[in-house]
Amino acid sequence: MPVIKALETQSGAMRLLLYLLKGPSYVTLILKETDIPNIQLLRSIDLLMELNLIQKKVDTTTYPKRNIISLTSKGKQIAQKVKEIETILKESST
Repeated sequence: MPVIKALETQSGAMRLLLYLLKGPSYVTLILKETDIPNIQLLRSIDLLMELNLIQKKVDTTTYPKRNIISLTSKGKQIAQKVKEIETILKESST
């Protein structure tokens, strides 16, 4: 499947990229602070990991362990472009 089509079909992937521009976060906090439903978030994480745009690390210093999600360098570049698109769209609607 072409990469763009994969991103189009996974609702929440773009929002997750934008959210992670703030910095690494863990799944339960992402769920709490975004409007991405649980199953869509998990599918977005899988897709973005497959595309090497995000990475997941396990924080073993907490109980229970937490999966920390962060952007890769390529993911950060893509997320910044998505943010630019969002900014342009907001400007054109005013």
